[in-house]
Formats: sequence, C-alpha cells, structure tokens
Amino acid sequence: MAKKFKPQKQLNFTKKQFYWILKNIFRFCLLLACSFLLQIIPAKANKARWVVVEKSARRVYLYEGEREVAVFPCSLGLDPLSPKRARGDFATPEGLYQVREKHPSRRYHLFVGLNYPNLKDIFLARWEGRISEDAFRKYLAAWSQGRSLPGPLGGGVGLHGGGLFRRQGSQLYRDWTHGCIALKNQDIEKLYRFVSPGTPVLIYDRRKPLIQTLLELAPGRFQETLRKVQLWLPLGQGFGADLLALARKDGLRSLEIVGLSQRRVVFFLKDTNGNGELDPLDCFLGDFPGGYPALEQLVLDALPRQVLHLIEETGTFGVMEEDGAHLSGAGDAGPGGGVASCWPAYRLRAHHGLLP
Repeated sequence: MAKKFKPQKQLNFTKKQFYWILKNIFRFCLLLACSFLLQIIPAKANKARWVVVEKSARRVYLYEGEREVAVFPCSLGLDPLSPKRARGDFATPEGLYQVREKHPSRRYHLFVGLNYPNLKDIFLARWEGRISEDAFRKYLAAWSQGRSLPGPLGGGVGLHGGGLFRRQGSQLYRDWTHGCIALKNQDIEKLYRFVSPGTPVLIYDRRKPLIQTLLELAPGRFQETLRKVQLWLPLGQGFGADLLALARKDGLRSLEIVGLSQRRVVFFLKDTNGNGELDPLDCFLGDFPGGYPALEQLVLDALPRQVLHLIEETGTFGVMEEDGAHLSGAGDAGPGGGVASCWPAYRLRAHHGLLP
C-alpha cells in the first residue's frame, strides 16, 4: 500500500530569528567584499612602493610613498663607476627601471630582475651608433612585450643575494658582480617581499655631475645631433627650478637652471660644459645660499621623487621622443607665464635661445 504524501511543515520564523538571519547574510556579504578588496588593494599599494639604489653610498633604499621603510648596504658591478652600456662591461646601469620578474636562485639565493635595457638605453645606443637600426627595432619590440633580448647591450641585470664581498686569495673585494646589485641574503629576502612586477627601481650616482644624472634619469628627447632633457622640479614653499640639459654627439654638453619663487626668477645658472663647477665661461646670476654646490645637492635630493611623480602622472616611464613636445612638467617657460617676463632677455640668454 502506497504511503500517503504528507506536505512538509511550513517554516515559521519569529521576528528575532528573521533579523538574526538577515544579520548573518549581511556579515557573509561583507566578508566577501573585504576578501575582494584585499586582493585589489595590494596591487594598487605597490604603485606607491619604489626602490632607490644610490651607487656612491652603496645603499639600497625602500620607500612606501614618502616614507623610507628600510636601507640596505649593497655591492655593484666590477666597474662600479660607469653606467652600463654593453654586454660584458661589468657596469651597473643608471636610470629608471621596473621589476620585471622575481624568483629563487640557486647561486644568489633570490633574484629580482629589472627591465634593462629601458627605452633610454635603447634610444641612446642607436643615437651613439652602438646598435644598428634593425637591432634598435628588435629591442623596441622586446621592450614593448616585456621580455629581455640577448644582444650587444647586455641583460639579465637585477638585485640578488650572495653577500657584499668576494674573496680572492687573501683579499676581500666589495664590488664583485657582472653588473647586478648584490645584497646580504637576509636583506634580499626583505626586498623580495617588498617588490612586485612593475615596482620602480631608480639607480643613480650622486657623485657625478648633475647633468649626467639628469640625462640618465629624466624623460627626454633625442634628435639627430642633439639630446635634450627639460624638467620642472618643485623644491617646496613656492620655490622651484626649470632644468635644461643638452648633450651633443660631438661630446659637448651644457646645463641651465632657472630658479623661480612666487613666479619670479631668483637666479639663472649656466654650466657651459656641464662639469658641475663654475668655470670662467659659466654664469650664475642672482642669489642662492651656498651657490652652485648647494643647489646641486638640493636638486639631487628632489630629483628621484619628481621623476617617479612624472611616472604616476603621465605613465611615460622614461619614454623617449624624437619629435613633438618634450616631457617637461611645466612647459618651456616654467609656471605662471614664463621667466622671460621676469628678467631681461639678455640675462636669460641661451635658456630661451635668445643669444648663443
């Protein structure tokens, strides 16, 4: 005999139980939302993380926004002074790079690879005649695809462990790599956790003349016989400087700096040969406490942050141009209508091309 079908009992909730169920559904949805946000926020936060390698001090600095998080000692390539230009030169590059990859290394504990050569390195190599037009286009294609390319400029540059020294016989050598930046194993572990693909890494040498650092770090433009970098640099409290660095294929180079405060010019500097010193043919008009050396140090202090600010603002990441507008942050004339309206033209000379 078939069993008689009995309808299930209808669930009856009290008002208290109903609110309890709603509260738990809300908690569950909130938990899902938080889980989703935790996956997104670190990726965005990493954009504010950046690494600075200062070659002369042999130091690696980790920054989160404006805050210095950590400092580590480091070693450089066998040629610690020169910027890397070619495969096998054992030099550590100078410029603005990104973390391309990171992975464990049997030889060096951990490895953080950089996107060397960057666009500046590629354009400069063609401009100086060190690579052919065909190689230039291959390098550009590799760079745009985010991959390395074996070739005359070298590659495989990054930060890794392995320690600061290497022993040869009874002597210890500090700068021992083929061009990479070496750290102690415990320090590379912290850096490895700090960075991710895309993290900016800025490498420069404060001992070198300011013009060389500008040419290595700041976005610029290559023309047939002239290389030009122009950058507006805020220095705080309404004060800033418009910097113009020029380099020619014949080796001549010059640096000009116009200082502005409250939209008025307060000084004009022209370093005719870009050697970082005031020679008889150079000029320094106006007043700046401490003169050229103090100005140079102030600019070097502010330069890394401003270059990274340009990345966040424009997304150029050191993109070089051969034609069209330069990438100056404030235009040719500086802020507020131009410096030519503040001082007579003859006192600004070559900065505006008015006189040779």
